[in-house]
Amino acid sequence: MRNTELLEKIDAAIAEKSLLKHPFYQDWQAGKLSREDLQLYAVQYYRHVEAFPRHLRVLAARTEGPLRDIVVENLAEEENPSRPHPKLWRDFAATLGVNEEDITCCPALPGTQTVVETFREIVGDRPVAEAVAALYAYEAQVPEIAATKIDGLKKFYGVDSVKGLAYFTVHEEADKLHRAAWRGWLEEHAHGDEEEILATTNEALDALWGALDAVHCAHA
Repeated sequence: MRNTELLEKIDAAIAEKSLLKHPFYQDWQAGKLSREDLQLYAVQYYRHVEAFPRHLRVLAARTEGPLRDIVVENLAEEENPSRPHPKLWRDFAATLGVNEEDITCCPALPGTQTVVETFREIVGDRPVAEAVAALYAYEAQVPEIAATKIDGLKKFYGVDSVKGLAYFTVHEEADKLHRAAWRGWLEEHAHGDEEEILATTNEALDALWGALDAVHCAHA
C-alpha cells in the first residue's frame, strides 16, 4: 500500500520550511553577503557536512534489505575515495580563505551543534521510518540549493573554479538520486505513527533552519 497521503504531507512541510526561503540564503542569492559571512558559514556548516556520513553509518547498522542498500549506496557516495564530500567542502572553504585550522578549532555555534545532535538522535534512536523521513527532508532540498549556491558564488562572490564549486556540483546531481531513493522507500514502506513521522520531519527541518539562523544572526 502506497503512503501517498503521508508523502504529500511530508513534501508540504519541506516546501513550507524550504531552506531557500531562509533570509541567509535569500541574501546569498541577492549578493548581499560579505566574504566574512561566507567564511563563517563555511566553518560552521562543515560540522553538518562532516557528520552526515556518520549519521548514515548509524542508520545502516540498524537496517537490512533494500533500505540498508539505499543507505550504504548513499554512504559510499559521501565517502567516495576520489571525492569524499567533507574534503570537497574543505576545498570550497579554502577558496574563501578558510584554512584547516579555522575549521577544526572554531567552536560550533548553538544552532550548528543542534543540527548535528538532532540528526544523530533521530537516526540512532527513532523508528526507522522517522529517520528516513528526516534524511529525505534534508536531501530533497539539496539539488536546488546547490544550483542556487553555484549561481550566487559565480555571480557575486568570485568563486568559479572547479575545485571551489565541486561540493555543490556533485550534490546538484547525486542528491537527485538520493531524494528519489528515500522517497520511494517512504512511499512503499513507511509504517508507523504518521503524526510522529511528520513531527520528526518538522524537527529535522527546524534544526536545519536553525543552523542557518546561527550564521545569519552573526551576519545581521
